[in-house]
Amino acid sequence: MPRFFVPKAQIPTITGTDVHQIRDVLRLKPGDELELLDGSGKIYFSKITEMKKDKITCEILEHRTSNVERRTQVAIAQCLPKAKKMDLIIQKCTELGAHKIIPTLSERSIAKGEKLERWKKIAKEASEQSGRTTIPEIAPLTNFAEVLKQKKDYDLALIPWELEQEQTLKSVLTTALRTPSTTILILIGPEGGFSQKEIDLAKEAGFTPISLGKRILRTETAGLAIMAMINYQYDQ
Repeated sequence: MPRFFVPKAQIPTITGTDVHQIRDVLRLKPGDELELLDGSGKIYFSKITEMKKDKITCEILEHRTSNVERRTQVAIAQCLPKAKKMDLIIQKCTELGAHKIIPTLSERSIAKGEKLERWKKIAKEASEQSGRTTIPEIAPLTNFAEVLKQKKDYDLALIPWELEQEQTLKSVLTTALRTPSTTILILIGPEGGFSQKEIDLAKEAGFTPISLGKRILRTETAGLAIMAMINYQYDQ
């Protein structure tokens, strides 16, 4: 069943670009059913009653609260990659359950531009497609030093680093995380990796360097691999 995120105060009326999607792409008509979500975990099972050029009105048939969201909240601070790799990262990290994505500028970041509205749209569509009941927050472009300051807001802060030999994500999740309500911040490097200075600063700020295995992952792969590992740890 098609599903759309709608501001809570606006339910059961749909406006904006979703009108085009429902009317012209999906070709739904009055009487067809869909799911409306307000971003709080509630799902409103609804039926279209009226369609106009700029809005669609629905009747709420019933509603319920879903528990598909994990209590462990994971924020991915992703140093900006080049080209459209950030689009892919946001889409897939959303599907895998990221709670927040922080586009980050580091010493070796190649891309500099911010596409916040585009990224928010990608996150919304990925949440709808994957059956989530919330949309991850897409933070404004943030520099490396400011991300380090956010350590205080999380129970655990990790920084994957190809030169780390001892600590692995698996060992951290096995030995340090005993509660499913843990909050985790993960700082992913750019194509060129982190400089030694950045690693030292991250350590001083309380971040734990971790290895993701014997192979070096691309920046667009690292966050996805970590989210999959965390899902395996907590979604069983």
